[in-house]
Amino acid sequence: MSPADRGLAPSAARSPDATRLGIRFAALLAVAAGLLAAAPAIAQVAARDTLPIVRNLRFSGNDAFSDSEIERAIATRDSGCKSVLLSPLCWIGLDVFIRTEQLDRRELRTDIARIRVFYYRRGFRSAQVDTTVVRHNGFVDVTFRIDEGEPVTVRDLQVSGLDDVGEADAITSDLDLKAERPFSEVDLTASRERIERELRKRGYADAVVLVEATIPSTDTLGAFVVLQAVPGPRSRIGAIEVIGTVEIDPEDVRRLLTFRTGDLYDEDEIVRSQRTLYSLVLFDYVAITRRPTSPDSTIDIQVQVNEARMRGVQFGFGLSTTECLQVEAGWSHRNFFGGTRTLELSGVLSNLGTATLARQFPCTQAGVERESELETNPYNKVNWRLRADFRQPWFLGTENWLHLGVFGERQSLPGIYARVSYGGDVRLSREISPGTALIGTYRAGRDSLEEGSADFLFCANFLICRPEDIAVLEQPRWLSWFAVTVAQSRTDVVLNPTRGYRFTIEGETASRLTGSEWAYYRAQGEFSWFQRLGRNVLALRVRGGLVRPIGSGLEGVELSIATDTSTAEPVTHPLKRQYAGGAFTVRGFGQNLLGPLVLLARREDLQACNPDDPLVTERNTWVCDPEAAGLTSSRVFPRPVGGENSLVANLELRFPFAAGRWIWVAFVDVGRVWSAGAEVSGGDRMAWSPGVGIRYQSPVGPLRLDIGYNTSSAERFPVISELVDENGQTFIVQLGDATDEPNLLTYDPYEGEGLRGFLNRLQLHFSIGHAF
Repeated sequence: MSPADRGLAPSAARSPDATRLGIRFAALLAVAAGLLAAAPAIAQVAARDTLPIVRNLRFSGNDAFSDSEIERAIATRDSGCKSVLLSPLCWIGLDVFIRTEQLDRRELRTDIARIRVFYYRRGFRSAQVDTTVVRHNGFVDVTFRIDEGEPVTVRDLQVSGLDDVGEADAITSDLDLKAERPFSEVDLTASRERIERELRKRGYADAVVLVEATIPSTDTLGAFVVLQAVPGPRSRIGAIEVIGTVEIDPEDVRRLLTFRTGDLYDEDEIVRSQRTLYSLVLFDYVAITRRPTSPDSTIDIQVQVNEARMRGVQFGFGLSTTECLQVEAGWSHRNFFGGTRTLELSGVLSNLGTATLARQFPCTQAGVERESELETNPYNKVNWRLRADFRQPWFLGTENWLHLGVFGERQSLPGIYARVSYGGDVRLSREISPGTALIGTYRAGRDSLEEGSADFLFCANFLICRPEDIAVLEQPRWLSWFAVTVAQSRTDVVLNPTRGYRFTIEGETASRLTGSEWAYYRAQGEFSWFQRLGRNVLALRVRGGLVRPIGSGLEGVELSIATDTSTAEPVTHPLKRQYAGGAFTVRGFGQNLLGPLVLLARREDLQACNPDDPLVTERNTWVCDPEAAGLTSSRVFPRPVGGENSLVANLELRFPFAAGRWIWVAFVDVGRVWSAGAEVSGGDRMAWSPGVGIRYQSPVGPLRLDIGYNTSSAERFPVISELVDENGQTFIVQLGDATDEPNLLTYDPYEGEGLRGFLNRLQLHFSIGHAF
C-alpha cells in the first residue's frame, strides 16, 4: 500500500534512511543530556583526582604541646605506608601499599580553627595559627605555623563547701588544675569531675561542683577560679531489687554485690559490683542503677541482668615457639546446683608436631634435637592435661572464693625433665581490698619423672649419676605443697595496661607436714610498672626467686652415693628449681638456657677417650678431657640444669600505631640464674639482651613476635655423655679426671663473624600475651 493509499500526504512519507538518521539524532541528544546531567559529578571527580598529595605535615612554634597531640585534633594527614609491616614494600615503590592523603583546602582552613580551639581550651587564648603550603609538582608540604602567645595563668584556685566533709584534703590533693599553671578548660572539667567522684564515693550521691572562673579586665592573663562543692545529704543504700534472672536465684546475685542495704552509698562499689558480676561470665548484660525514692536520702538500687547460657563448650588452638601446636577443649556449667557455682572440665594437648619439627620453624624452642632419638626422646612427646574445677564465688562472705580441682597431666621442659602427675588442689582467695587478694593454696600430687628425662640434671647438679640412684629419684613420689600469695593490681586494664602497677609475692613449702616426700621452701616475687609517655607506654618488670631444699631434699630415701654423708648433696625437685631464658624472661636466650648448663656429647665424638673400654670412676666420672679429644661447640647439645636463685628485669617501650591495633616494642632484658657453691658453672654474671618486637591486638590478647639479641660471650661448662655397660644398659657419666673433678669445655654457640655471627645471636619468639 502506498503512502497515498494510507491517507498520507506525499511530504509525510519518509525513506528508511531518513528514519535511521532521526533515531541516531535522538540518541545523540539523549547522550548529550546525560553528559550534561553528570557534568557536576564528573567535575567533582576530576577535581578530586587533581588535588595535590600531602607529602609532609609539620608543625612549628608548638612548645607547650607535641606534634602528635596537635595532629590528633585536625583532619589533614600526610601520606605514608598503610602499615609499618609493609614499609619495605612502600620503600621500593609499590604504590598499592601506600596510603594517599590529598589536600582539601576547606579542611585546611577548618584545621586552623581547630588548632586555635585546641589552644584556647588549654589556656592559650591568644594563640595564632597560619599555614605554609609548598608545592612540588603533584605533592605539597604543609606546615602549621603556631604562635602560642602567653597563656592565661591560674592566679588563685579555691575549693569551698567541704568544711563538713571528712578527708577534704584527700579529695582536693591531686587536682589537674593547679595555681600558677595555664588555665585549661580540660583540666578544669577533670578537676570538677574528680571532686564530684570523690564525694560520691563517700556517700554524697547527688554531689555537684559549681565553677566560678573570672578573668579580670585589669589582668587579662590571670584567672581566679573557685570550685564550690555542694555535697548535699549523705545517702545510704535502701532496697536492692534484682530483675532479669531466669535460672539464677536473685538472692545469689545480691550476695555477690559488694554493698548491702544500709551501707553508705559508694559509686566505686557500684562499679566494682558490676565488674564482679560480669567476671563470672554468668550474664551478657549487667546494669546497676540508683533510684531515689524519698527525701530521707535513702537510695534504692536496681540490678538488671540478662543471663548468659549456663552451659557451654569451648574449643581453641594456638601456636608458639616453645610448645609448637596446642589444642584445647572444655565444657562448663556456670550455675552448678545453683548458688552461681561453676564446674569446668578441660583438656589440653600441647607439643603437637614437635616429634618432627623440634628446633625447626615455627617450633624453634620446642623439644630437643637428638638426631636418631628425635622421635623417641621424652621431650618431643605430646604433653597433655586433664582438669576438673569447681568454684564457689561466695564462700563464707562476698570477698571469699573457694576453688577445688583434680588433675592429671604430663609436662616437659626441653632438656630438663618430663613428668607425669595426678592429684588435686584446694585454693581459698580473699579480696582484702579492691584489687588486692590474699590466696592460700594446697596442692597434693603423685609425681614421677619419665625415665631418662632428668638424668643430666641429677648428674650435673648433685653428682647423682648411677642408674640405680636416678631410678630411685624418678619413681612416683608425693610432691605436696602449701603456698600463700599476696597479689595486687592497680593497672587501668588487664591485657594491655598503659599505666599503674601490679605485684605478686609468694611463699611456698613442702615437707612431711604437708604430706610430701620432697622437702623444700621457695619464694617468688614480681613487680611490674607501666607509665604512659604521650601515646607510647614505658613498661618495667622485676622478678626474682629462690629455692632451698630442707634436709636432704627427699625425706626417707637412701641413695648409694650417700654412704659418705659429708659429700652428699641435698636434692631439689626439677620442677621447683629456678630457670630463665625464653619468651617471658630474657629473650636473647632459648627457653630456660640462661644460667648453669651442662653440655651433652655423643660418645661417637669422643673416640680419643676410648668409649668402648672407658675408664670410669666409682662416682660415674669418665676420665676424659673433652678439649684434648677434639670436641667443639658445634658437636654438643646444651642442657639447662637451673639454679637455686634467679633475678630477671625487663624494660620495654611500646609504640602503638594503626589506631592501637598494632604495637612496636623495643626492649632490654637482663637476668641471672645461679647457685651458691654449685658444681655446675654458669650464672657468674648478669646477662643482658636487647631486641625488638611487634604485637597485634587480637580478641584473645596480644599476638606477639619478638627478636632478642644474645650479647653473651663464650663460657666454660661441664660435659656429660652416655655409655653402655656390659648388660647393654645406657648410663650417664660426667667427663672429668681421676679425682672426679669435672673437665670443662669452652662453649661458644655464636661462632662466626659479620652477618653470619649476627644472625646466629638472634632468638625468635612467637606467643600470645605480653612478656609481662
